[in-house]
Amino acid sequence: MDDLLEELGALALGARLKRLADVLMQGGGRIYDEAHPSFEPRWFPVFSYLYKKGPTSITALAKGLRVSHPGINKTADELIEVRLVAPYRDRNDKRKRVLALTSAGKQRYQELEPTWRDIRQALQGAVDESGGDFLAQLGALEKSFTRRDLVNRYRDQQGKNIKEVQIRPFKQDHAAAFRSLNTAWIQHYFKLEGADRKVLDDPAGEIISPGGEILFAVSPGSEKAIGTCALIRLDAEKAELAKMAVSEEARGKQVGLLLGESIIARARDRGFLVVLLESNRKLTPAMSLYRKLGFVEKPFPHRSLYSRADIYMELIL
Repeated sequence: MDDLLEELGALALGARLKRLADVLMQGGGRIYDEAHPSFEPRWFPVFSYLYKKGPTSITALAKGLRVSHPGINKTADELIEVRLVAPYRDRNDKRKRVLALTSAGKQRYQELEPTWRDIRQALQGAVDESGGDFLAQLGALEKSFTRRDLVNRYRDQQGKNIKEVQIRPFKQDHAAAFRSLNTAWIQHYFKLEGADRKVLDDPAGEIISPGGEILFAVSPGSEKAIGTCALIRLDAEKAELAKMAVSEEARGKQVGLLLGESIIARARDRGFLVVLLESNRKLTPAMSLYRKLGFVEKPFPHRSLYSRADIYMELIL
């Protein structure tokens, strides 16, 4: 069944995180109902923070957990009502409400610890199954929005027009850019292999002459190559999307999407029936782009020429 939110890509990031949170909260609720009735999953962050950090003001809790004051107040009131937390006024500033675990709260925490260990292992197993280091990526995403929030990032995009980027076919003058753009990303994440050098040293002979194509995204006016992508002919029906690279300065401007759509259009015009690719799951932005372009993961039909390749995908034209 098609997943619209997945098709929407980054645009639906908030909705997908909310959907995932709902699944986890519902599952957590069922576990608590079975193992520890009368404890709610939504209490966990505040409850754990108070146990580990000790008495804390509402303001410090909101800052420490990076959530809103209203959210903290609602959870605090619920924990106070069930007598797991007690409120009192800061001795130095009577305007501040400080929260602390009660004796019953500390005992409940210790009772819950074995359950939390099992939940943690269950969640880690799911994370491991998903491939890549999801928790590290999640942390990096949170830090990105701490550095610059969504509103400012949106404003940065205003006035940036993808139509200003021009797509050009291969010419020998761009051979050096094809090599440098691809060398940069490969060496950043992996290492150059023999199969890389063979193609990058002679793109005209290895890709163009056998019937493939190389496209370049260039800045308007300067003709400077800021991205590239190749279509390698495998046989009369199949071609490979390969060696896609975008310069650091052009990232975030949808250049990769424009290149991918252009190379697929060329493949379709040339009469190919299938476009395939090989990549690595750790390249999260690339994985998202390929799925957005319509590629679907399949089993490897043969051993890859690249040791870094751990995913094979196909697009039926």
